[in-house]
Amino acid sequence: MTTLNPNATTERPPLLPALDPQLEDGGDEFSPLRILAAVIRHRRLTVACTLLGMTAAVAIALFRRPTFTTTFSFLPQAAQERPPSGLAGLAGQFGLSLGAGSTAQSSQFYADLLATREILLPVALDTVTPVSGGRPQPVPLFLGISGRTPLIISEKTVTALKRKVISTSVATRTTGVISVQIKTTSAIASQQIAEKLLALVNAFNLNSRRTQAGEERRFVEGRLNAARTELRAAEDDLERFLQSNRQFNSPELTFQRERLDREVRLREQIVSGLAQQFEEARIREVRDTPAITIIERPAAAALPDRRGRIAIALGGTAAAFLIGVLGAVLSDGLGRVRNSYDRASELRGEGRQARGIRV
Repeated sequence: MTTLNPNATTERPPLLPALDPQLEDGGDEFSPLRILAAVIRHRRLTVACTLLGMTAAVAIALFRRPTFTTTFSFLPQAAQERPPSGLAGLAGQFGLSLGAGSTAQSSQFYADLLATREILLPVALDTVTPVSGGRPQPVPLFLGISGRTPLIISEKTVTALKRKVISTSVATRTTGVISVQIKTTSAIASQQIAEKLLALVNAFNLNSRRTQAGEERRFVEGRLNAARTELRAAEDDLERFLQSNRQFNSPELTFQRERLDREVRLREQIVSGLAQQFEEARIREVRDTPAITIIERPAAAALPDRRGRIAIALGGTAAAFLIGVLGAVLSDGLGRVRNSYDRASELRGEGRQARGIRV
């Protein structure tokens, strides 16, 4: 039988033993030395992720299809209001030009116009010839766009043209010239889309000006007819006065005749001005000259765009290496947590055995 020693003291182990001191010290959890140690311990994982990412990046860079960019630029002939001659002369003395800001505003309008359905939908419904001498194919098929209905296909094509194919820039601080870049996988197709866009922009400008000139012509025509009627009435008044007063020497009759003469001359000036405006509006309504000045016409690109293979390979390798480092750190942290809890379980088992032994 085991005897108890009264002088002996029994030390009971803690019920919840402390965890790994490395886990309790959270200040150095992501220190450079600890990350380096984790990478070394899990070097296979890091190297595998880096090689896998480098292989994927190199494959993407090598098999990436070349693109061809066609550029054209134009300057819209914005209609500007003529300021009064005195105000223009006064501004010229100070080196200022009245109405210069309207050109930049008009240029921005046309740059935004190139991203609207009014311009892009006819391009989406058109065809292109990717290869010289080849068969034309629809633009959605050339861009690799599919859908269940023609409406969905056209909407996707317009979105693709707006986001991936067409890009614009405006020299707002200098000349207001609009530069447009068309980028596709075919030099001929890029040129054809650019020419189509340029034609659509010019047609829109011509139609807009013709519509505006037509409205102005109809308004001036109505006002001219009314002015002619008023002139005829003034002339009739003068004619009746002259018929009624063949000889007049009184000041009152002389003043009345001068008044009627002034009224007739005023109506004649109004009719003459309106007739001139009417003829100008008729000319603008039927004018078919281009309303934009083409600075650079679209031309097929002789060389493909830079693919950025080196940048893609280096970027993919660096991203894969960072993912490998992150995986190594996470694996190392999970391993330390697992070891700490295993150690805690062992200490709990030793504590239970110690409580069952009597010294």
